[in-house]
Amino acid sequence: MDTRVMDHAYGYGLVSRFFHWSMALLLVWQATSAALHYFFDDTPVTDFFFGYHFSNGVLILILAVLRGIWGLLNLSRRPSHAGGLQRAAALGHVAMYVLLIAVPVVAVIRAYGSTRPFSALGVQIFDGMETKIEWMSNLGNQWHGFLGWILFALIAGHIAMAFVHTHGLKQPLIARMTKGDERL
Repeated sequence: MDTRVMDHAYGYGLVSRFFHWSMALLLVWQATSAALHYFFDDTPVTDFFFGYHFSNGVLILILAVLRGIWGLLNLSRRPSHAGGLQRAAALGHVAMYVLLIAVPVVAVIRAYGSTRPFSALGVQIFDGMETKIEWMSNLGNQWHGFLGWILFALIAGHIAMAFVHTHGLKQPLIARMTKGDERL
């Protein structure tokens, strides 16, 4: 396993891999809680998973911002995205980053416009409004879930393409994010 901290031409450093895999675990939890909430609402299992949905969303937002900053700092070191297919992959990554920020921001806006207090990670973020702010609530109600499912679809495509490249095209791209170096 490559133990370099910074990214490099053949893979990703320890910090990028930490961000990637910690966010992957949180996103699996979010997808599970969202699916349970949609299909099996008002069950103990759903209540357990969905009980962490807000805190995990805030944590994903924080990690996405930090990961984006880290990615920009490492942009010149990262594996190349030259060529049409690789540029399409880069655009897919940008779309995922945008949604990783937009989905929780829309949820926070909705929460801010509600009459309920909002807390995440055991910290109260803000008190509820005296009266509901309709445009904020409507924004969240209309876009949070929709954008979240688009994000999960992009992530599924990302995973599928990683396997296609690694196993079908024999390009060891998964090693960049697991071992830190595709040559290992």
